[in-house]
Amino acid sequence: MAAKYNLQPNEVVLLKDESVMHGGFWSAYTDELMLTNLNLVLFKKGMFGNSKGVLTFPVNQIKVYNQQAQAVIGKATNGTDLLEVYFLNGQEKFAFQSGGKKKLNEWIAKIHQAVTGEEAPAQQSTGMALPGAEMVAGVLKDTLGVFKSKLGTKPEAPVKVAGKCRGCGAPVTGIQGQTITCEYCSSAQQL
Repeated sequence: MAAKYNLQPNEVVLLKDESVMHGGFWSAYTDELMLTNLNLVLFKKGMFGNSKGVLTFPVNQIKVYNQQAQAVIGKATNGTDLLEVYFLNGQEKFAFQSGGKKKLNEWIAKIHQAVTGEEAPAQQSTGMALPGAEMVAGVLKDTLGVFKSKLGTKPEAPVKVAGKCRGCGAPVTGIQGQTITCEYCSSAQQL
């Protein structure tokens, strides 16, 4: 006999996945997880598809901090990425057999939307980049932008300048930034 869950008149399905693992060491990817605008619903199944019941977690019981629903990517003891959802009275962990962090971020975004009614913030890091890589990429982008702007335009016309020799006070002329030698005292100086 299959477990049933009847949607309430004001309830809609937002996301649903099969091959979900929930529970401890002996659990397997046999469950189904469904997110509605009102509940997170887990259909517990046995190894042979037999129903073991339905667990319902109201989304209005999910903790919120800084306007963000507390659904995050966590790690199991074996290193598997999983979805951790923090409720007012505890936490639940769900692992998906396929989809990786992309699927986890999709669930996090939908849970955030169901809890807060707002679009989800930027996705969590995929963990693929090294720490600080985003900052380095920004600096490199800015540096390349400077090179492009300098290489993409005509070179600036040289600026002629006139002044006095620092050694003897004689008049000197040349291009700004250039090193010249005074005709009178032979001292070198930059204009």
